Amino acid sequence: MSEAEQSDVGEFVRENRALLVRVLAYGDAEGRSYALALLANGGESRDIEEIERLLNELKREKKP
Repeated sequence: MSEAEQSDVGEFVRENRALLVRVLAYGDAEGRSYALALLANGGESRDIEEIERLLNELKREKKP
C-alpha cells in the first residue's frame, strides 16, 4: 500500500470510528472483516483504543 493510500485509510478510520464500531458490534462476518482490515491498515493505537472503549460501552448497555 502506498503512503498516500495509507494516509487515506487512516483518515477514513479517524473520521468513521462510530461506523466501524457499529459494524464490529452488529455486522455480519464479512462486514466485521472489512472493519478490522481498515483498523489494521489505517488505524493507530489510539483509534483502536477508542473503538475498544466504544464497544465496551455498547456491551455495558446490553447487559440487563
